[in-house]
Amino acid sequence: METRMSIPHFRQQTSFNLIALLVVIGVNVMANTSTLNGLTTGEISKRYPNLFTPANITFSVWSVIYLGLLAFAGYQLWLSFSKGHEAELSAFIVRMKYWFLLNCLGNACWLFAWHYNLIWLSLLFMFLILFTLGKISANFRIAHPGAPLREKIFIHFPFGIYLGWISIATIANIFAFLVSIGWSGWGVSQVGWTIIAMIIGTVAALFMIFRHNNTWYGLACIWGFYGIILKREAALTRDSPPIIAAGTLVIAVLVLSLLMQLLRKRPLI
Repeated sequence: METRMSIPHFRQQTSFNLIALLVVIGVNVMANTSTLNGLTTGEISKRYPNLFTPANITFSVWSVIYLGLLAFAGYQLWLSFSKGHEAELSAFIVRMKYWFLLNCLGNACWLFAWHYNLIWLSLLFMFLILFTLGKISANFRIAHPGAPLREKIFIHFPFGIYLGWISIATIANIFAFLVSIGWSGWGVSQVGWTIIAMIIGTVAALFMIFRHNNTWYGLACIWGFYGIILKREAALTRDSPPIIAAGTLVIAVLVLSLLMQLLRKRPLI
């Protein structure tokens, strides 16, 4: 009886999740059509140059993320409005809580902070996005092999990719913030800090792959590191060779790690 009485509330929450996602997508469209403060997200990024920034083509991963999140939104609405899924819907709401709404809020606010050159504030919102994704990942045990297939497709896949990409984006945002305040690097060169950041990102990816079987996270990190290599190859400066070499090495390590997981007969989804 308690579950049935809660169904209207559950339907309301899943509807709000969809609305929040559509708002985020709308703000992203504004951000990439120079509607938001007259500049695109990439043009703002150029104001804070650093060696960790990936090539523009790398950001196409957002298309995959948002398509996955739209599928997720459709899935949760299907749970809400189709018959016979009350228990599954209740379990979904208990685990999701309001984390996705907070995630969408952080995403939209990040864009406004970024486009109005409040880089310190954008970094705080990036941490919020990362934190909410971490909570969603933990609550749903993202990439756990025992989850139902529907959950793997509509929750594990989009949020696994999303978390991996935001982990790389957070490091890039930290670099942009440091550039904005004129950080000297404490005597370490930009190349050195970039390689250190790559190692940190790789360690995080290895932890997610081997501890949580989150291969989607690993794939997103590989894509991010590949974007850094592409950017350095296009620049062809004296800083490029060591970063390209480091990027190639960490990608090789991550690819090998993913293959090891496959050999352990754990499925990707």
